[in-house]
Amino acid sequence: MAEGELSEVYVFCNICKENVPLEITEDDTEKAKTGLISVISVHGNPQHAILVYLDMNLKARGVEYPSLIQVDEETSLESEEPTSVKEDAIDLNTIISSFGEKQEQAIKAFAHISAQLIAGNTLYLIHNNKSIGRVIKDQIDSLFIDEKPSSFVITFDDIDYVSGMRPTIFDLQYGSFISEGIAIDTSHFEQIIRNALDSPNGFNILKNEYHKLKYSYRRLWELLTAGARVYTQKKLAYLVSIDLSLIPLLLRIAENDGVDVASRVKPMK
Repeated sequence: MAEGELSEVYVFCNICKENVPLEITEDDTEKAKTGLISVISVHGNPQHAILVYLDMNLKARGVEYPSLIQVDEETSLESEEPTSVKEDAIDLNTIISSFGEKQEQAIKAFAHISAQLIAGNTLYLIHNNKSIGRVIKDQIDSLFIDEKPSSFVITFDDIDYVSGMRPTIFDLQYGSFISEGIAIDTSHFEQIIRNALDSPNGFNILKNEYHKLKYSYRRLWELLTAGARVYTQKKLAYLVSIDLSLIPLLLRIAENDGVDVASRVKPMK
């Protein structure tokens, strides 16, 4: 790119329902080589703004729709706190791509993080720019219907203050785990993520799958921590409304949650 030259990147605006251009300067391109950059586009009639986060390849990693940005006739901005991203504006591919440059790597990482959150483990996302990390955190939180997961955004300087026995810590800038948390088989999560990515309504499909898993686990935990009844896995599957093949996964999560599974569930023959 010649000095002073502008390039354009297009991103989909959920308000306009069309792709809009972002003007990228040479300085923006240089900054993107060391982390995500944020670019504001003011456009449309009536005028509105979108805040886009771009990675080193100038690929959109997150989009905010700050409804409290006011645009006057001279296109000046008075920015207050942006509102949270609307769910119909969230693209599942954008969320997944935040966890690895290659899709398969990103799916595996996000599947592991999803399993940790459903198990009730705490997630710490590391990014030197906390505002960028919070965009990704808010998108993840939106996948959970009943209750928000225990997740935080920190910088490298905050790592010494991380609490918990086995927290999950993921570095968003390097795309790698610093701490994986508890041991869980994530193959089911990987499969439902792949299925959701193949669907035009992938975000809502994955959100519903997580809701079902969270409900079933909560119900299983209640059964195994009350009274002294011993259950078969088939009976548990019926009582918690889940496929029998997923009971071992939920029991593993329950063991990590301190439940005495061995004394409450009969082994499979």
